[in-house]
Amino acid sequence: MRRALVGLAVFLVGCATAARPPEDAVAQAPAPPPASPAPETPRYEHIFMLPVEKALAEATKLMTEKGWVLKPLEDPKYLLTEWRTAQIGNSSWGWQSDGDATRYLVAGELISERASVIRIFRMKRVSFANDVEIKPEASGELNSRFMLMERFEQSFVRRGAPVELAQRERDNAPWMEMDGAVQGTRDLELEQALTLRLESRPSLETLTGSLRLARDDSFARDPAFYLKRWKQEVQEPCAQKVQGFQALLKPGLTLLIGEQLGTREIPTTVGDLACEAAQTGHGVTLALAIPEKEQERINTYLSSAGKPADQDALLQGNFWRKLQQDGRGSRAVMDLIDRARALRAAGHSVSVVAMDTDMNHGKARDAHMARKVLNPRASRPKDVFLVLAGNAHTRLGEADWRDDFVPMSKHLLENARDLKVLEVGYAQGRRWGCDLEQDGEMLCDVMGLTPGPQVAIPPGTPPGIRMLPSPDDEGFHGLLDVGTLSVSLPAIALRGHEPPEATESEPAIAPANQLPPTEPSRPAPVEGG
Repeated sequence: MRRALVGLAVFLVGCATAARPPEDAVAQAPAPPPASPAPETPRYEHIFMLPVEKALAEATKLMTEKGWVLKPLEDPKYLLTEWRTAQIGNSSWGWQSDGDATRYLVAGELISERASVIRIFRMKRVSFANDVEIKPEASGELNSRFMLMERFEQSFVRRGAPVELAQRERDNAPWMEMDGAVQGTRDLELEQALTLRLESRPSLETLTGSLRLARDDSFARDPAFYLKRWKQEVQEPCAQKVQGFQALLKPGLTLLIGEQLGTREIPTTVGDLACEAAQTGHGVTLALAIPEKEQERINTYLSSAGKPADQDALLQGNFWRKLQQDGRGSRAVMDLIDRARALRAAGHSVSVVAMDTDMNHGKARDAHMARKVLNPRASRPKDVFLVLAGNAHTRLGEADWRDDFVPMSKHLLENARDLKVLEVGYAQGRRWGCDLEQDGEMLCDVMGLTPGPQVAIPPGTPPGIRMLPSPDDEGFHGLLDVGTLSVSLPAIALRGHEPPEATESEPAIAPANQLPPTEPSRPAPVEGG
């Protein structure tokens, strides 16, 4: 049985699917997101940055939720459902199961320890009613029903040469027979649904209080590790403008941006917003999801020259040195703080607020974050406030995991009625983040990231803000488009911080052993981000 399934999987060639972004270019004028087109076969297989066992476990949940009954197979990398017949007949005719019988084969392929490909095949065979089970009458209503059934049967038989009877599965009526060769195709819609389940879930955030810390690696850092902006005569030229930001820019503007953690592009685009606002003459306050215990080090760094010794001092904080890095302490976030330092060095009024906590949980944590934004906002009411946090903290819609959860965004909205909440629009890519393994242990590493249809944009889309006519189901007022997402490693990683164009000949994924070696651990406080 297993060999036959393997052969079938090889025969049914195709490509895995991913969420296909809309074709229309992003317009500067406000416009609702375009309707999501049907998935199309891409040119390349999509590789999940997950062990094949974990990807198949999620595929099992998906198929079960859709009502399919799975059959055990000898090879655990394959899943097979029972046959299910279409309902073409009418119960008043005495039969109701003629039509095509369908089953699914899910095939997992191991690429490496943390990389896999999942293919979902839809298999069909023609089914028809057994004449022996229903006797025709010489005349009358039953005879006409029989003639209609016979025409159905003959039309099915013409679609394929008769073959031996298939095993009668429990989904089939007892008189059902299978006719014709099995035909199989990749089910792109199911593969897309699986991709979104695996790569669109909220980021897990690890709080510092109960986590082990890395050793001090500053003595081992190569000179290439350090940011070079401090050497430049013009440290922050602000060459990149964000389309659509100019229409929003005014004194007192508060933008709350819900991000996917551990990427280069989101902090970079927020830095572009800060740069543009500062050069327009506005005071700027950046609020970042960093514990308030790091505020003193951040303030010291903002007043420094940004030299290697200053960067080492910034990274001495526990937030940067915890072993389970969730993406909030990425190289891109470190670079964003350095951009704020460079703007201050150029004479602009720029502040950075560490608004997070490393001990509070749930709604208490979000209430704390809101207070850390509202207090400086009250003292600097004309500043442009750019607040960056994981998108579980920025949604205005109801939380689907806890009825009593009140996100930071709702606390802010009570005191800042002109608050604008933006979700990030992006093209499929990768990030650094944390997730729970099947055994409950936490693993932080490179992960795939696939946008849902509401936030998907074409690769190469320039940075821009698109405001929606009205808030969407999640409560977002618009989208901050940032393009294709790429990994930003933790700032404590000794290598792997080069921009993508500088490492075209290198593997696309930096190895995880660039971080200090660690054993998996189970931190007590874990929050959605």
